[in-house]
Amino acid sequence: MTPHSKTHWLHASCRVALAAYLHDLGKFAERARLDVPADALAAHKTQYCPWHSTTPGGKNGYHSHIHAAYTALAFDHIERHAPSLIQGDMAPFVNRHQLQAGSEADSLVNAAAAHHRPDTFLQWIIASADRLASGFEREAFDAYNAAQEGNPDTPTGRNHYQARLLSLLEQVDISAAAKKSHSLKSLQWRYPLKALSPQAIFPQPREKCEPAQDAPAQQEYAALWQQFLQALQAIPAAHRSQWPLWLDHFDTAWLTFTQAIPSATAFGSKPEVSLYDHSKTTAALAVALWRWHAAQGQTDAAAAQRLKERSDWDEQKFLLIQGDFFGIQDFIFADGSQTRRDAARLLRGRSFQVSLFTELAALKVLEALQLPPTSQITNAAGKFLIVAPNTAEARAQLAAVRTELNNWFLQHSFGLAGLGLAGKAASSNDFLDKKPAHRFQALMSELFADLEKAKLHRFDLTAASAPSVFEVQYPHGVCRYNDRLPADQLQDGQASAALSRDQIEIGKGLARQDRLLVLRQGEAVVPGGSVKRLEVPIFGYTVAFTADEDRSGKFGNLASNASLARCWDFSLPDTLDAPLWHGYARRYINAYVPRFGSLDLQTQAKYKGIEEEVDADAVAHGAGKTLNHIACEDRLPKSDDTSSAANWQGQVALMTLKGDVDNLGTIFQQGLPSPTFAKMAALSRQMNAFFAVYLPALCAQEFPNTYTVFAGGDDFFLIGPWHSTQKLAARMARAFADYVAGNPGITFSAGMCMTKPGLPMHTLAAQAEDALDAAKAGSHPDPAQRKNALVLYGERVRWPEWKVIEYTQQQLDDVRAAYGLSTSYVYSLLHLIDLKADTHNPEHAMWRSRFAYRTRRYVMDKLKDRDPLARAQAQTRLAQVLGEQGLEHLGTQFRIPLFNHFYRQR
Repeated sequence: MTPHSKTHWLHASCRVALAAYLHDLGKFAERARLDVPADALAAHKTQYCPWHSTTPGGKNGYHSHIHAAYTALAFDHIERHAPSLIQGDMAPFVNRHQLQAGSEADSLVNAAAAHHRPDTFLQWIIASADRLASGFEREAFDAYNAAQEGNPDTPTGRNHYQARLLSLLEQVDISAAAKKSHSLKSLQWRYPLKALSPQAIFPQPREKCEPAQDAPAQQEYAALWQQFLQALQAIPAAHRSQWPLWLDHFDTAWLTFTQAIPSATAFGSKPEVSLYDHSKTTAALAVALWRWHAAQGQTDAAAAQRLKERSDWDEQKFLLIQGDFFGIQDFIFADGSQTRRDAARLLRGRSFQVSLFTELAALKVLEALQLPPTSQITNAAGKFLIVAPNTAEARAQLAAVRTELNNWFLQHSFGLAGLGLAGKAASSNDFLDKKPAHRFQALMSELFADLEKAKLHRFDLTAASAPSVFEVQYPHGVCRYNDRLPADQLQDGQASAALSRDQIEIGKGLARQDRLLVLRQGEAVVPGGSVKRLEVPIFGYTVAFTADEDRSGKFGNLASNASLARCWDFSLPDTLDAPLWHGYARRYINAYVPRFGSLDLQTQAKYKGIEEEVDADAVAHGAGKTLNHIACEDRLPKSDDTSSAANWQGQVALMTLKGDVDNLGTIFQQGLPSPTFAKMAALSRQMNAFFAVYLPALCAQEFPNTYTVFAGGDDFFLIGPWHSTQKLAARMARAFADYVAGNPGITFSAGMCMTKPGLPMHTLAAQAEDALDAAKAGSHPDPAQRKNALVLYGERVRWPEWKVIEYTQQQLDDVRAAYGLSTSYVYSLLHLIDLKADTHNPEHAMWRSRFAYRTRRYVMDKLKDRDPLARAQAQTRLAQVLGEQGLEHLGTQFRIPLFNHFYRQR
C-alpha cells in the first residue's frame, strides 16, 4: 500500500468515525432545546425517525427517536469548526456536490442520522455499531426502536430531560451471594450535568442533582451545549487540515462536555452509560466493521442485508488489540551513582516516560493500521485497548509493530522494560451477553487471559531471531543515573545515557510545560525558547515539550505539512471545579510536582541540616522541591520565630504510599450484572479518573508537598512528608468511598513506609510493596474483611477503623498538652503494648496493673502542684484515653498514634 493510500484510508476511517461518533449528537441538541425551524424539523423527522402507526390506517401515528432528526440539524454547528464535511474527498461518503447530482451513496450526515431507520450499507454499519456498543439483542432493539419518546416512563418518574446519569460503580457487585436487582428505585446516586472537572466526576445524591421539572433540566443542557460550541472554537483552525489530529482534539472536547450526559434515558432504559462512552465505542466498532467489509469487498446492498438480518454476526470481523507496559517499577526505580541527588527529577521524568511510552505505542499501532484516535478505547496505567478490523493486513501490521517495539526496548532498556501486544479476534455476537452463553463476559475473560499470556512472552525470546547477548560498548562506563545502561556521553567528568538525560530534562521542565508535541519529522521543530525536544526518538516519533500557546504558537505549519502527529495538553487544573479543556486533546499523564512558593522562602530555616544533600541554590520560587526538602515539610515551629533553625521541631522523613483497588479483575469480569462494551469502557474510564484526574488535582490544592510518582488505572504511588501523607491517604479513602457511591464492594488497600531521604529508590519501592502486600493479606475468615486496609509502621488497619486511630491521635495530643506527658512515660506505653500482645508471656495479664501503677506515679510526681481533685481527674482521663481507648481497644494499632506523637516532638 502506498503512502498516499495509507493517508486515504486513515482520513476515510476518521470520517466514518465521526459519523458514528456523532450519531447521537441530536440527544444533546434536542435536550438543550436547539432552536430549529418547524418545517425543517418535520422534514428531518420524516427522513430519519421511525414512524409507528397505531391503527391500520396510520391515524394517530407517531415518530419515535426524534433525536435522530436533531442529529442531522445539529451537524451544521459542527461543520463550522471541523475539517470539510461537504466538499472535496469525503470517501467513503459523498460530498454535497455528488449528493445534489443524484448519487445513490450516503453523505456523512445521512449515515449518522439514519441509525434508527437504516437502509444503505454505510447506514447499517453505523446502526450495527450502535447496537453492538449497547449489547442489544435483536428483539430488545426492535422493542426499543418502537417505543414512544417523551414520557416519564422510568420507575423514577424522570423523563429524558430530567434523568441524570447513574453511577456504574454503585451497581458493581462481586459478592458470592445472588446479584442485587439494582432497580432505578434502589439507585440513589447521579452525576451532576457539568463539564468534566476533578470535582464533577463525583456522583451526588439524586435529589441534589436531578431536576423534577423540565425547565431547569433543559436550562442545564442549554448551558452545557453553549459551552461545547465555544469549546469547538478553541481548537486551532490550522489543525483541521489533518483529520486524525483534529479528531483527537474533538474527542477531548466531546468527553469534557458529554461525560455526564446519559446516552439512553427513556423507553425503560437505565441511564447508566454516558453519551461519551457510547459515542466512543460506537465509533471504534463502526470503523473496524467498515474496514473489514471494505477489505473483503463486501460493501453492497447484499452486505447491508446481512448486517440487517445478522446472518454474518458470527464472522470474526474485529481484532481487539491490547497493549501492556511491563517492568514499570524496575524502570522507574533504577539506581545509579547520582540518583539520590536527582531522585525527584528522575522519578517524575521516568514516571512521565512510562505514560508517554504507552501513549506512543498506541499511536504507533493506530498509524500502522490507519485507524483514527477514536479507535483507542482505553489507555491507563500502562495498558490500552484498540478496536481494529480482523484482516490479514491488520494482523501483519500488528506483528510488525510488535517487532519494532521489542527492538526499541531491547536497544534502549536491554529488556528491563517493554510493552506486550496481543490481538484477539471477535465476532459481532461476542459483544452480546446472550444467555446462557454470556459471550461478552467470556470475551472479557479471554482478553484478560491474553494479556497475562503476552506478559510471559516478552520480546519473543523463544524465537530463533531473539538476541541472547547484547553487543554493547561502554566507552564512558555506566550511566550515572542508571547503572544498567551504558553511557554514551561524558560531560564535566559525568557519564550518562541519552534516555537518562531525557528523564532529567523532563523532570526539570515538567512543572513549567503544559503541552506535548508528537512529531513525525523531528527536524521540523527547533528546540529553544519555550520548546524542549527530547534527545531520544520514541518508536520513530520525536517528542517536544512546550508551554502555553501564547508563548509557543499553535504550530499550524507543522499541522499543515503533516509533521505534527499529535498535540497533547497535560496541564493540571487550577481548581478542583475547573473544566479540563484548553482547546487541545488531553492526556492524563502528568503527576503533581511540588514547587517552592513564597511561604517556603519565608520559612526556609526548616530546611537547615540538609545542605550537603542538595544544591546550594535549590530553594527558588517556582523550582521543583527535592525529596530532601519534602522530608522537612512536616516540621513545625515551636514559636512565632520561623527564622531560626533551632526553633523548628519534628522528624525529617518521607512517607511512601502505594496502593491499588482491591479485586479489580473480578470487578471488570463479574461486577456488572449486564455488561456491554460501552459499559466496560465507561467503567475503565471512571476507575482511572479518580487516580489520574482527581488525585493529582487534590494534591495540588490540598497536599502541595506530595509527589504523585504515578497515579492511574487502579493504582498509585506517592511520596510526601511523613505525617501529611497519612492525612492524604485517609482523605483518599473517604473520597474514594464517595466516588464509588458508597459501594462497600469497591475499595482500595495501601502500604505506607517511613524512611529517611536518600534511601535508594528501589529499596523504598520494595518496602512500600511489602507493606501493600501485608495490607491485602488479612487473616479474617470473611474474605471481604481481608482487604480495604492499610499498613503503617507494620500495623494493619482497615479503612473503616482508621477514624478511631485519628480520634485517638487527637485525644493523645490533647492529654499531652494538658498534662505535659514525658517521653519516658509515653515510651512505657510501647512496652505495655508488647506485653499485652504477647499472650505466651506469663506476665501478659499484668499490663493493666502496670499501666495503672505508672499512670498514678506520673500523676503524683509530675502533677504534684495541682490539687487532689485535678490529679484524680487527670488520672481518670489518662486511664480512659491511653488505657481503655489506646491499649485496650486498639491494641498493637495504638503504636501508630504513639509513633506519630514521638516523631512530631523530635
